[in-house]
Amino acid sequence: MDPLFGLDQQTMFRVNALLLIVFAVAFAFAGLGKRDRRYWGLLVTSNLVFAVAFVIFSRRIDAPPEALLVPNGLLVIGLGLRWRAIRTFFGRPSSSSWFLLLSLIVALGLMLSDVLGKGLVFGLTNAIIAAQIVAIMVVLSLERERLSSRWGLVFAYGAVAASSALRVVQGLVLERGMDSLLPGDIFLDLNLIAAAIHISASGAFSLSLAYERSVVGLRETALRDPLTGLYNRRSIQVMSDICKDRTAQRDATLVLLDIDHFKSVNDNYGHVAGDEAIKRCAELIRDTFRKDDFVARIGGEEFVVLLPGKDVNYACRLAETLRKAIEAEPIIFKGNRFKITASFGISHGVVDSHSFSHLLEKADTCLYRAKEAGRNRIEVDGRPAAEPIKAPHVISASTAKRRASPARVA
Repeated sequence: MDPLFGLDQQTMFRVNALLLIVFAVAFAFAGLGKRDRRYWGLLVTSNLVFAVAFVIFSRRIDAPPEALLVPNGLLVIGLGLRWRAIRTFFGRPSSSSWFLLLSLIVALGLMLSDVLGKGLVFGLTNAIIAAQIVAIMVVLSLERERLSSRWGLVFAYGAVAASSALRVVQGLVLERGMDSLLPGDIFLDLNLIAAAIHISASGAFSLSLAYERSVVGLRETALRDPLTGLYNRRSIQVMSDICKDRTAQRDATLVLLDIDHFKSVNDNYGHVAGDEAIKRCAELIRDTFRKDDFVARIGGEEFVVLLPGKDVNYACRLAETLRKAIEAEPIIFKGNRFKITASFGISHGVVDSHSFSHLLEKADTCLYRAKEAGRNRIEVDGRPAAEPIKAPHVISASTAKRRASPARVA
């Protein structure tokens, strides 16, 4: 049968091997001095393993089974290394034991091909390879990190998975009585073309994936406050956009808080002590609010918490928990021991890129009222100052001390 598109199969094997080596060099340079160099090392190793397998295949078309033990085993090992590389990139644990075992199973099958039948062994070998590729695609598809390049990798692996599945059908259904475990037919042509597409696309998208994460990391750094690790004021627009994406009603409650008399902390104990107070306050905020809420430090001692889809009562309950925690825990710095308190303003409404600033402004007005009313208390937008709190768990410190009247939130 004439080669597909007039391509020589031995040449195609060697071209694929050359592509693998080129991308191995690219991966090696990409990993120089990088923290994720283990990921790049696994990619380099897998590419070199594949390249050796392809070179051996180019010399062993229509070869006896024993001549194909090494290259087929190398394919299984190479795919296992790719799986480990992807898992490592996304910070997932991985092990080499399972694909080393698979390579031994493939080798055993090839050795018993005369007994089991070449078609059966050929189909099962390609089924193992296809299953490995599908496992890689599953890892990429289920990963929650928002990197669009991973879908390009899914396509790259999907192309070679489809060609491997075709080889499974060939061995188990179409040519069960085949004479060779590497028949030089049109199916091999398709497999080699799919391999070339996969090598080029997976190499490009692997580099793109790392670049995309680097860009996201730089953007994340720009949106983070270096002292506390919380989001900064620049990130407020991003926070409102995420809130809009995650809740169909686009409603949210916003909690604004400010450390009381913070200037006196700096004046009495120094700015480094003030930084410690800010960091401790940030830790308490993170401990109080869930991980999927959005917390930012938007001023020297001012913080904002955005609660997508949550009502005012929920926000008041957590704000009171936080208020008590801040008041109860002293700050100890270089032998000095002092306490801080915080005032809170809470607002609720629809949030998007246009209304978020208005929501923040309403919370700021409530915060100002909390300061005017004596600090270390919570004020809520929409409730008059004279109205008692309906939720008994929200009690201001000043009211608790006097025991004269119920705490009030405005």
